[in-house]
Amino acid sequence: MTRATRGRGDARSRVRTAAIALFSQHGVGGTSLQMIADEIGVSKAAVYHQFPTKDGIVLAVVAPVLEHIDHVVAAAEAGATPRARFDALVDGLVDVVIEQRQAAAFVQSDPAVRELLGRTDTFLALSTRMDAVLIGPEPSDEARIALATAGGGLMIAGVDPALAAMPVEAVRRVLAASVRAVLAPYAPV
Repeated sequence: MTRATRGRGDARSRVRTAAIALFSQHGVGGTSLQMIADEIGVSKAAVYHQFPTKDGIVLAVVAPVLEHIDHVVAAAEAGATPRARFDALVDGLVDVVIEQRQAAAFVQSDPAVRELLGRTDTFLALSTRMDAVLIGPEPSDEARIALATAGGGLMIAGVDPALAAMPVEAVRRVLAASVRAVLAPYAPV
């Protein structure tokens, strides 16, 4: 690997890391490219060199989270029964929130991210697959409300500093039980 290639990858990683922190604090709309540049001590032009658009930065930030979720969904879909698929997906999504707190929280909560992802076929297909496992392929309005409630709870858990200080296994256990309790009446099990 050449120095230039290694440097570009390092620079992209630094932009991504700074963007996650700033997006989590200020939202995508409240974060300027200049703020990202200032955070890592480079010019705005240097940020543009790595990512020609802000949407490019957002997609670079959410891509690892979406890949992780895609693996979780695929593993859940391989379950032998609807109950096994449901349980595997709930546990996997809780793990994503715990392991990637900042990025997972802003992916779920930021309207600009949701709007951008809503135009992305990959995300729409992933959402459809998750919904089918959690609340069935043709969910009722009540099931969609329950799913929104469970997702909102996971989002808040991802950014709550008090939870970050608690033992991970306790957080994992209670989050999974809470999501199951909300979705159980609508799960295709």
